[in-house]
Amino acid sequence: MVWVGYFSMIKFNDKWSLNSDAQFRTRNEVKNYSQALLRTGLSYKLNEKVDVTLGLAHFRFFITNDKTRGEWRPWQEFKLNDKFGNCKLSHRFRVEQRFNETVKNSEATNDYQFNFRFRYRFDLRYPILKENKSGNNIYALIGNEIMVNAGNNISYNYFDQDRLYIGVNYEINKKIALQLQYMHIWQQASNGLTLNSNEVIRFNIYHTISI
Repeated sequence: MVWVGYFSMIKFNDKWSLNSDAQFRTRNEVKNYSQALLRTGLSYKLNEKVDVTLGLAHFRFFITNDKTRGEWRPWQEFKLNDKFGNCKLSHRFRVEQRFNETVKNSEATNDYQFNFRFRYRFDLRYPILKENKSGNNIYALIGNEIMVNAGNNISYNYFDQDRLYIGVNYEINKKIALQLQYMHIWQQASNGLTLNSNEVIRFNIYHTISI
């Protein structure tokens, strides 16, 4: 799979920011479309280490390259940032309320099923070069995220997926950063018996805007 994304942070002041991303994802390398999404959230910094966010996302899942089904996804997040020596650590806890459009005979139905999903992500970044406050920094990145489903419509696949990733972040300056990442995903099918394995190459742009 190939995932590309643009992530923006609009900083209103030292406490409040609007964090958004737009992504496009493929499968079978780039032969088939997989997902497109828009997501945004209003964040409040409780202190130097803790952020909380309230957000909303909309996904389009490709049934074929021409047909899609939708998902509306309100979400809430608690994020803890810390340092251990030169390593930057991040713990992210996210709760999602997923309203997934059902599909019948390869057509979207405009009917929706609901379930919760709980996500925990651990992220570690280490500077490859001595850090420069003005930018031009390179970081090695490693992390893992596990996702668990809950709700009346979940019968077998309480475990949703696990994402293990490594990558490199290049911070051009304090406004623009680039990320190249390799990710391995184990995802359980709805039957609870099949565990699918996917490899992902991911490229992201991060943009910070101060108002």
